[in-house]
Amino acid sequence: MQLHAILWPKEGLPTLTVLHIDTSVCPVQTKLHEVDVTIMDMRFFQSLVLQRNVRFCWKSNRFHLNLCVPCTTSVKGQSYMKKKMGPGNSGKIMGPAQPKSLNPNTCSTYTDVSVDNIIIDHDYNNAMKFQPSGCHVEIGKGVSNASVESVQAINAIIFAMNQSESLHVHDSSSITTVIPEHMMTVDDLDWEHLKHCHVVRCPKMHTVFMTNYGGYPFTEIETFWAADLPMAHCIWSKGTTYRGTETRCFAKLRSIHLYSCPRLAFVLPLLWGTQGLYLQNLESLHIVNCGDLKTVFPVHAGLKERVLEFPSLKHIHLYELYKLEHICEVKMHAPKLERVWLRGCWSLRRLPAIGTSIGAVGDSRRPVVDCEQDWWEKLEWDGLEAGHDPCLFERRHSSHYKKALPRVSVLR
Repeated sequence: MQLHAILWPKEGLPTLTVLHIDTSVCPVQTKLHEVDVTIMDMRFFQSLVLQRNVRFCWKSNRFHLNLCVPCTTSVKGQSYMKKKMGPGNSGKIMGPAQPKSLNPNTCSTYTDVSVDNIIIDHDYNNAMKFQPSGCHVEIGKGVSNASVESVQAINAIIFAMNQSESLHVHDSSSITTVIPEHMMTVDDLDWEHLKHCHVVRCPKMHTVFMTNYGGYPFTEIETFWAADLPMAHCIWSKGTTYRGTETRCFAKLRSIHLYSCPRLAFVLPLLWGTQGLYLQNLESLHIVNCGDLKTVFPVHAGLKERVLEFPSLKHIHLYELYKLEHICEVKMHAPKLERVWLRGCWSLRRLPAIGTSIGAVGDSRRPVVDCEQDWWEKLEWDGLEAGHDPCLFERRHSSHYKKALPRVSVLR
């Protein structure tokens, strides 16, 4: 016997406290004020949202909703999506354990660099501790969005995604994008509440987010983390360019971390045609082993001759990005820059300008640049007056260039 739908009252259940529908032996621990929904088919979302799509089918925060499917994810054809919500949510992501190494066969070409230190650093450990926010969506192994065709089902999914505060997508062998473009044409999906996103091990993922810049997408997003997306071409699509300016989109984005996305061409396009503070809170940019990446931030043609401000950018960590030509397609100004760590970015020719407020040699506030000496010597500079001069940075060259000394005396 299979569960095909839940028939709710027309106006939902305002006094719902506990509803437990269990079709397997899947134990789920859920506190009061929480909802836990586990489904195998994304079409089931239409059973969770009122037809008018103004709210979920429940009104009270004091409930425990558990729709459980067989919890063994190794069975062929099985899949699941979990949605948790509630002000008291403290549960951890229920999915495969995070591996210690994202790519155990990775070999470092630098004698001074440990692969484990590159990939498994404090940022990766923070990602392992990724906690669902109040309204959390998880898309896991076996889930497919290709079969969703009805307008009611699409509207329900878009409504649910627009309510999500955190998103975890992992181990899906079929998904090419989180929400397909044909679904977004039915209703607007702006991810208006999404704060944290974590995407890993999706071998067919081509574009993580199909983006419509005609609206105001991603106004709340703070962190994005992705790893092991071998076919990904971009994280956010270019969508439609916009002649004006819009400083609300991505205004709260603080960090971008990307690992082992070898076919990635660009990350986040800035396609507004008027000067503005588009990534005003971005503090950390960390990209490792994305060999085809040419530009992190493509820009609108109207900004080609401008200098874009990155007022909060502090840390840049780039490793083995052989084709990277630009961090941003235009010149960057990052007055709070503290540290730049690079290896294997031989096509990159510019660092961000830092301004003239930071002193020259001897100033403890000078940003540290840890890089290959050969790369440093080929950089292009605009001069001291532009706040873009080698003397404004503290250089630390790789020990890869230090000739090893003999361990024994050469004197006989």
